[in-house]
Amino acid sequence: MKLLVLLLALALRRRDGGWPAWLSRDDRHRRFLAALAPGGVVGWWLAVALPALLVALLFAWFHGVGGGLATLLLGTPLLLWLVGVHSEFRRLDTLLVKGRMQDQEGLTTGAAESFDQPAGPCDGDWFDGLCARVLEQAALLFAVVFWLSVLGFGAVVLLVLNRAWLRRDPQAGDWARSLDAALCWIPARLTVLALALVGHFGAVIGAAAGRLWRLDDGHELLGAVAAAALARETAPREPSFQHGVDRLEALQGLLLRALAVWLIFAALWVLLPT
Repeated sequence: MKLLVLLLALALRRRDGGWPAWLSRDDRHRRFLAALAPGGVVGWWLAVALPALLVALLFAWFHGVGGGLATLLLGTPLLLWLVGVHSEFRRLDTLLVKGRMQDQEGLTTGAAESFDQPAGPCDGDWFDGLCARVLEQAALLFAVVFWLSVLGFGAVVLLVLNRAWLRRDPQAGDWARSLDAALCWIPARLTVLALALVGHFGAVIGAAAGRLWRLDDGHELLGAVAAAALARETAPREPSFQHGVDRLEALQGLLLRALAVWLIFAALWVLLPT
């Protein structure tokens, strides 16, 4: 049933508009955390750890046909609330349309709204920053797929709310930051494998050399391997707007193929034991 919830949620995220505010607001996690606790270690336990534990216990309690139906009815909106109803890939489609139309102003405005990319000249550095932000959102989605498949909804709640806690309070303790890195460590390495399988294997593995076993969240690792894969799919870097759009389009194709690999992994993990 987890696989069905995941597929349904991903399909619904392609829908454009008509979502209630509690699902579509970008600050929905921050408002939730603020409503439960003001801050501090005790606040983290109340606003992050306790909801994750309660969700894990609730879905573990569901059994049989009725439990499967309850998982579908409750798990789908919960997953949409966690990952957002606005698909990264649909937003990227919109940006690419503006890029192909040579609408630089529309592209920078859309990038700021969709990926929090600061406005600036559409040069190589700006496109590098945009690609990094797109990759960051996709990496979080892949981590959600992993933990939903392996441990269920409670682990996804812990991952997302802990990440929101860190964004709400950048001065949060090292324990919250270490937890985020630990939750992202395995998904990041599996994403490297997915990128190698769907991209240029040798280039990706070469870029990952010396970084694969570092105890970090994999952000730099994913950036390095994605850059290596894109270098094989696009022309050498040029200071032109069209070249940046081409790199963005290549990144979209790479991430969509990686998502397909992740869904195959999720299907095998969920279905093989049965």
